[in-house]
Amino acid sequence: MTRYDPRGAACLRLGRFDPKEKACELWWSGSGVRTRLDGRRLELEATTWDDDHTAFVCVAVDGAPVTRFALRPGTHRYDLLGGMEAGVPHEVEIVRDTQPVDCDATRVVFDALWADGTLTAPAPRPRLIEFIGDSLTVGEGTVGPRDAMDWRMLWISNRFAFPELVSDALDADKRVVALGGWGAYLSYDANPGHALGHIYDKLCGIVPAANVDYDFAAQRRADAVVINLGTNDGGAIDRMEGPERDAALAALEESAARLLADVRAHNPDAPILWAYGMCGDGVAAPLRRAVERRVAAGDANVRYLALDDCAGDVGSRMHPSRSAHRRAAEQIAGALEKMLKRNEKLGMRN
Repeated sequence: MTRYDPRGAACLRLGRFDPKEKACELWWSGSGVRTRLDGRRLELEATTWDDDHTAFVCVAVDGAPVTRFALRPGTHRYDLLGGMEAGVPHEVEIVRDTQPVDCDATRVVFDALWADGTLTAPAPRPRLIEFIGDSLTVGEGTVGPRDAMDWRMLWISNRFAFPELVSDALDADKRVVALGGWGAYLSYDANPGHALGHIYDKLCGIVPAANVDYDFAAQRRADAVVINLGTNDGGAIDRMEGPERDAALAALEESAARLLADVRAHNPDAPILWAYGMCGDGVAAPLRRAVERRVAAGDANVRYLALDDCAGDVGSRMHPSRSAHRRAAEQIAGALEKMLKRNEKLGMRN
């Protein structure tokens, strides 16, 4: 078996990472590597520390998921593929399938790939889409039984969530910055400190080891950005009344406007789509107004998209099911395709 460095020329890195890091760290859902295997066997050597909210890894071959498994604390080697046919190359994607948690123990490092054949890096896909969001974006509820309500990584899967489906539909790579329970202004428990805008400029702000400035210039710019926030804000604001509620709605609009401005600053030519409504649309008005303010200020490359409500079509943890994610992905991909074509016609490619 030959050892390959996941940061080396044989692999294409996926997701948000620091090119200067001394290890192949996987901070966010959907981060990992893609490679092309010509050989019979492929193994992964990986390290993690947490035995509670343990991370899961998903492996796909030529775009189709073939296995998903939990990492064990410590450094271990895992069989990914065996009994393959040498001389018949396959593209293999190996990603962190679950979100980070706010401690260093949930870090995931890909130390090495081991192959009895040859690994080569595939070309990046023509487009890159960045997704900013909450539990819907990380795919909470897309695996597991419908009555599962315990908050476990087992019930979260990047592979079956709308960002993966949208990216596949548009032949794009993706980059995810999303945390279950967080919002544009308030988290599910009304914490204004848990707004994605507070950590968007960080590598991975909730993990102490990655709470450092993110170097946007060091990585490929996104060709489009999708924001799916508001569900947790809406749940928190629904429990408010009177002046408190009015103030929270106004603050949500301001937070959404600031996030849009920050995203635009780092992605000057990318279409930005705020897509909301999979779990109700109780705070649609302030989100729409935030988008309309950017348009009125001269940003013609931002849109609001009202998503269909999942209407009780749920999986585990009462989150939207895989079929609900497929419907949302169709809406988002359709809207993005129009915005991307407009950009290409105007020569506005990142």
